Amino acid sequence: MNYINNITEAIGNTPLLKLNRVAKDVGANVFVKLEHLNPSGSYKDRMALAMVEAAKRGETWNGKTLPEDGVVVEASAGNTAPALALVCAAQGLRARFVLYRYQFEGATNSRMQITQAFGPEVTVSSDPGDYLTPEQLTELSKDEPDIPHVIAAKMDCQKMEDADSKTVWVDQIYNMANLDGQKAMAREIYEQLDGKIDAIGCSVAAGGTLYGLCSGLEELGVRPEVTFGVVPSGSECYLSLPKNECDYGEYKVSDARHKVAAAMGLNKWVTEESIIHKMVAAGYPDKCFLVSDEDARAMANRLCEEEGIFCGMSSGANVLIALEIAKRLGPGKNVVTTIVDRRDRYLSEAPHEKYVV
Repeated sequence: MNYINNITEAIGNTPLLKLNRVAKDVGANVFVKLEHLNPSGSYKDRMALAMVEAAKRGETWNGKTLPEDGVVVEASAGNTAPALALVCAAQGLRARFVLYRYQFEGATNSRMQITQAFGPEVTVSSDPGDYLTPEQLTELSKDEPDIPHVIAAKMDCQKMEDADSKTVWVDQIYNMANLDGQKAMAREIYEQLDGKIDAIGCSVAAGGTLYGLCSGLEELGVRPEVTFGVVPSGSECYLSLPKNECDYGEYKVSDARHKVAAAMGLNKWVTEESIIHKMVAAGYPDKCFLVSDEDARAMANRLCEEEGIFCGMSSGANVLIALEIAKRLGPGKNVVTTIVDRRDRYLSEAPHEKYVV
């Protein structure tokens, strides 16, 4: 007999696919890690399982341990919520999710519906004005209007954790278990390509996946010729790019989150060092690229139509840049990126799906 005892055992060990039609004229080989085949439909399953297991061991920023009848809380724009909801459902844990008001209020959203199918409590985040004065909100919204909404959701999570001894806010942005969960993907890619990896990269938000891939390969003695990050144009909440393509040292970690966190009183985000800060300090990525919604969507459509990969916008952005890197490296080289998630979580937005990390 050959079976598993828990759906979480199906997380990871995803296939690595060599692209055919989409990459036929680019020179180097382009491979995609099919992370949309994880149980909840995205790469976030790896991170979700790692963070929950770490919390159960008491490996949290404040030493709090998640009990067997505990509650996991997190704020999410999409893929993290379904992934954590699946893990919690499989392990008999309760879950509460705060979804960003600017993305979910007043509309039916596929990512919310997928999350709710696993049975957690789902709420929309507080209005930023609940934590900021009108003057502060006006000032702090000038450069990044979405950031106050993001931090308000994190404040909601912090309040939930503070109010209940059995509740743990896993906080993917600062949780190093996020990084550890993605290192397994690096080990799998290493084995699938016999360590022959010339370039690797993916979309960047909190940085857990990209830094997990890069640091995981580094631990195996591999430093690819090129590491690359991909950022949604017009939504540079974590990395700030002065132009569409930047070398290391030209882009920087955005300080917008710190300003808002300090104003709202989210002290954890002021005193702790985020994953993305650690990633940049370690010298990754070598290059960063901005990609528009339109270009990400067009490539995602091609992947569906020409390769049979039912993927979302981040995957399209990843492959778009991987193809550009492949052209530069030329024949005989191996370029790797990720298929992030399934297209089903964007159906409510069609045909104007947005590139959101």
